[in-house]
Amino acid sequence: MEDLKLAKKLVKSLEMAIKYERMAQNRYSKEATYSYEYDVKTLFKSLVSEELKHERMLNAKKSEIMKDIARLEKQKKTKK
Repeated sequence: MEDLKLAKKLVKSLEMAIKYERMAQNRYSKEATYSYEYDVKTLFKSLVSEELKHERMLNAKKSEIMKDIARLEKQKKTKK
């Protein structure tokens, strides 16, 4: 990631995506709690699991980009 501004925008986008993943997790979790049928409850629990996987992937990508940002900011300071 060579462009600092782009990297920072990407982090904001990832944070927004993480927010929506968490909202989906909460929604599916509530639906699972209030579902009486086993198949429906199982479906919502599996959806929660999928959303957790998505959140982990997004957080991993965010961590990578945050490292790039730190490196780019350090380079920027040494060039001054």
